[in-house]
Amino acid sequence: MDTVEQASAIVSYAKYGKSVNGKRSAPPSRFLPGVSDLCIDPSKTFQQNLNNQAAIVFQIESLKGIHNLDAILTAVGKDIDSVWLGSLDARVSMEFKAGGLWGEEAEWKEAVKIYEGTLRKHNFPASGLALGDPAMAKGRSFMVTTSDMYSLMGQGMQDLGAMRKNYPAMDYSEVYEPL
Repeated sequence: MDTVEQASAIVSYAKYGKSVNGKRSAPPSRFLPGVSDLCIDPSKTFQQNLNNQAAIVFQIESLKGIHNLDAILTAVGKDIDSVWLGSLDARVSMEFKAGGLWGEEAEWKEAVKIYEGTLRKHNFPASGLALGDPAMAKGRSFMVTTSDMYSLMGQGMQDLGAMRKNYPAMDYSEVYEPL
């Protein structure tokens, strides 16, 4: 995603209902009487509750997207939950030949600085990979801890064990009232 227009389109495809310019269909399984048709937040309508339950995570994969991130968050930030820096794709789009997911090039470091600074400016969470290293989780609201490729290579269970050790289960009792 590179532009405000693309970001606005993505939000509309993830939401439903004319009041939010939603283009997706209403989720029929959510209308099972007494099972899934209950509002989580009684101060909001059923439709607002359903739209709030759809997590929208944007992935920035180019220098253009990084430079437009401030405008994107200004325009549609209220409708998205997190921003993921697709570092490999961004680096490829910047025509770096080496370094994989990260690198030491001055232009790359500046791009990451802009990305992180824009998220701080908007008090906005990041998403991304956290493959066994707790430092990779810094500032992340959503983390991917393994991938299908690693699982196919037999690494998935090792990664899951490391995640359970590094990120113990959270106690949500202070955040949410019991049902």
